[in-house]
Amino acid sequence: MKALKNVLIILTTAMILTGCEEKNEEYYLNNIDSANKKVEQCNQDLEKAFIANDKGGIEKVEKNPECRAAMSAIEKDRKIKYELEKKRKEDEKKQAVESEMSAIRQQVSGMSWGESVDEYLKVDECKSSFSFNKSPKCEAWETVYKEKVDEGKKELKQLSFNEIKAKMQSLCKLDKRTGSKCSVAQKALEEKAADELANVDIQTIESKKSLYCAEDLVFQSACNVSWEKAWKKESDKYVKFYTENNAEFVATYNSCIDKLEAVKAQKLNWNEENKLQKAIKEGYPCSQVKDAYTKRGMGYSWFYKKIEE
Repeated sequence: MKALKNVLIILTTAMILTGCEEKNEEYYLNNIDSANKKVEQCNQDLEKAFIANDKGGIEKVEKNPECRAAMSAIEKDRKIKYELEKKRKEDEKKQAVESEMSAIRQQVSGMSWGESVDEYLKVDECKSSFSFNKSPKCEAWETVYKEKVDEGKKELKQLSFNEIKAKMQSLCKLDKRTGSKCSVAQKALEEKAADELANVDIQTIESKKSLYCAEDLVFQSACNVSWEKAWKKESDKYVKFYTENNAEFVATYNSCIDKLEAVKAQKLNWNEENKLQKAIKEGYPCSQVKDAYTKRGMGYSWFYKKIEE
């Protein structure tokens, strides 16, 4: 009987201690209902202290470790639930995209890259979808489309530049929209030009302008991206060279004046003379030495007067 009494005393003491034990963030994180009730109680106590203008009471509530623990637990619980919901939606969308992808691959099976591109352009929802809110169908189609674009460019780049150009005329005949077969061919032409112009000297680049910037290509990226980029890269090297080397700068500048005077001495009509002189001024090395003239702080060059050292 005495032993039973002692057990009851121990249990009662333990229950009292447990009830009085300060609840921390971990406890409230595992008992969110209790956390919400605690925060509600803390807010009520804080409100009462404000109404009573009890600064000590306000400070007591603000520093109350259980109030802080409960609020922190609620915030963490929100973040955890948010991340879980986010992952659930991502997994759900991933499955939907994979399902659409399977159907699309079956649809385009046996089609050429061009036919596949045409099919993509028929998907209305991909035309209006914002980049941050694409449907699973549109996401799947865009993946397949990019694959077909790469396939098309690879196939076209096996041809020569002029062959791609001829092929492009056919592909662009009825559809020049962004994303169409035409735009794929234009990109292939741009990349072909860039490949062919890589690591060649400035005189070769200049001689190729008539090919890459022909009259029917002057507004195409093969000209205004690939050729111009290659030209600028090499041209900048010579501008720097002429800016830093006096003897070469003077000799080249003066030789450009000689070339212009030689054209003038031919007594051509104005149009012919202007055309030839323009080619000299805009070509290598006169274009570069003219820019070096400006970079040296000498003003703008008109090639009117030779430089004396």
